[in-house]
Amino acid sequence: MINLKNTKKAGLLFHTGLLLFSIAPALIALLLLLVAGTGFAISSAGGLLTILLVQIYGLLYEKGIMDNPIPLRLSFWTLKALQSVHAFARHTPEKMVVAMNNRKALSEAGRKFSSEEALILVPHCLQNHECPIRLTFNPDSCERCGKCPIGSLLDVRDRFGTHFAIASGGTSARRIVEKTAPALIIAVACPIDLSLGILDVHPITTVGVLNEWRNGPCFDTWVNTEELEAALELFLY
Repeated sequence: MINLKNTKKAGLLFHTGLLLFSIAPALIALLLLLVAGTGFAISSAGGLLTILLVQIYGLLYEKGIMDNPIPLRLSFWTLKALQSVHAFARHTPEKMVVAMNNRKALSEAGRKFSSEEALILVPHCLQNHECPIRLTFNPDSCERCGKCPIGSLLDVRDRFGTHFAIASGGTSARRIVEKTAPALIIAVACPIDLSLGILDVHPITTVGVLNEWRNGPCFDTWVNTEELEAALELFLY
C-alpha cells in the first residue's frame, strides 16, 4: 500500500502553516477596518474572518474539492521560514507536502490511467556508486545485478508497461516530464526534491515515494518497490 504514515500529523502541520500565514493579512484587514472607522469589534471580526477563509481554502484543497495547490504552497513556505529558525525538525515541511499530496492523490484513484500515460521517475542516487554504466541516459543498460534497486524498478516497469526515467537533478526531471508528458507520475526522491517536484508538476497526478538513506543522503539510496507497485495497481487500468 502507498505509505501514508503520519498523515494526521501532516494535516495538522498543513493547517498550522496556513494559520501562521494568515496572521499577517488578518492584521492588515483589522487595521484597514479600524482606519475606516468600523470600530474594534467589527475590525476584529474582519481579521478573524480572514483567518477562517484561509482555513476553509485549505480544507477545500485537502478534501479534493479544489485542485489548485496554492494552499499547500502557502503552508509549505511558511513552515520553511520557521524551519530556518529551527522551529521544526529537518525536512518536516517537505514531508508534509509529500504526505498531503499522496492523500489527495488517493482521492483521485477512481480515475484510471493507461500504462502509456504513467511515468516512474527516480533519482540517479539509487544507482550503486561503483557501477561503471551511466544509466541516466539509458536505464536499459542496467545489468540488474541486484547491487542497487534500479534492476527491480525496471522489472516493475516491464511488468506494468510504463515509462521509466532516471533524473540527475531537478532540471533533468523537468525535462523528462516535458518530453514524456505523463498524466500520472510515480516519483522517487529525497524530501527536498520530491516536495519541490510535486509542487512544480501540478496539475499532473503525482504519487511521491521517499527514498531510503541507508548510506546517508544522495549516496547509494534505496527505495521500497512495493510502494510503487501498490500505486500502479491502484491507478492503472
